[in-house]
Amino acid sequence: MIDNQDQLQELHPPKKRGRRFLLGLGRIVAGLVILSLIGAVFESVSEASDRRAYPPPGQLVDVGGYRLHIYCTGTGSPTVVIDAGLGDWSTSWGYVQPEVAKVTRVCTYDRAGMGWSEPGPLPRVASQFAKELHALLHNANIPGPYILVGHSLGGLPVRVFTHDYPSEVAGVVLIDSMHPGQSTYATQTHMLSVLSVLARFGIVRL
Repeated sequence: MIDNQDQLQELHPPKKRGRRFLLGLGRIVAGLVILSLIGAVFESVSEASDRRAYPPPGQLVDVGGYRLHIYCTGTGSPTVVIDAGLGDWSTSWGYVQPEVAKVTRVCTYDRAGMGWSEPGPLPRVASQFAKELHALLHNANIPGPYILVGHSLGGLPVRVFTHDYPSEVAGVVLIDSMHPGQSTYATQTHMLSVLSVLARFGIVRL
């Protein structure tokens, strides 16, 4: 009888530890879900506040269920379209755009999830950027031909755009551009997708 009790006492602690572990894991998951919901609400409210405080200088154009911001100045043809580097957006070219506008039309834009543009679908890769830019230019009634300017990461979608829509491209300017053979490309595009997800829950803003 004593031996049986000793055996039961040896069996019970692991079961209790297992229950405590599952209970603790459940609390962690529940906590993460609650924090994610709070972060999503916080980000949504903050973005609405930002839009009121800092209205976009250009226009927001639908490209298939979400809107991208494009800002064009000057007149003339061909139109210069500037694609900013990693982490940059239209305002990064605030000193350059007015100078180019003296001789022709020039447009800067914000990739999906950057600046005034709304988030777009994943993954955030060069082919998706080029597709969105093409839809943006056409839906904004900005006719070609275009001189595409790609800075750093922006050089990749410019190359894809030129390959996919050659008849609409008058020229290409690459500024310290990345190229498809770089080993850092996959890492940086993966990072963009991760940051895009985190931004939707307010983590990047925090």
